Amino acid sequence: MSKTSVSNETESTLCLWVEPWGTDHWMRPGEQFSVVTELEPEESPFNVVVHAQGITVWVNSANSSEVLDQDGVVVPCGHQRPADLGW
Repeated sequence: MSKTSVSNETESTLCLWVEPWGTDHWMRPGEQFSVVTELEPEESPFNVVVHAQGITVWVNSANSSEVLDQDGVVVPCGHQRPADLGW
């Protein structure tokens, strides 16, 4: 299993995008999520990009991934998405 963790250490809600699937998972201040794949750890299973709109984790070589919260519960696409986005 490969896993990388992302923490929101800001005072705002941040979006964690998981690519190449384009899923969005919204983190409140102080939350930590993990992106997990079933593949064994590799030299570079993930790339993490921080940008003005949030954080993107690119899964480089897996066919699927899951996002888990701090308790190990699956966080679905759209989790805590702000209603005012109109998506």
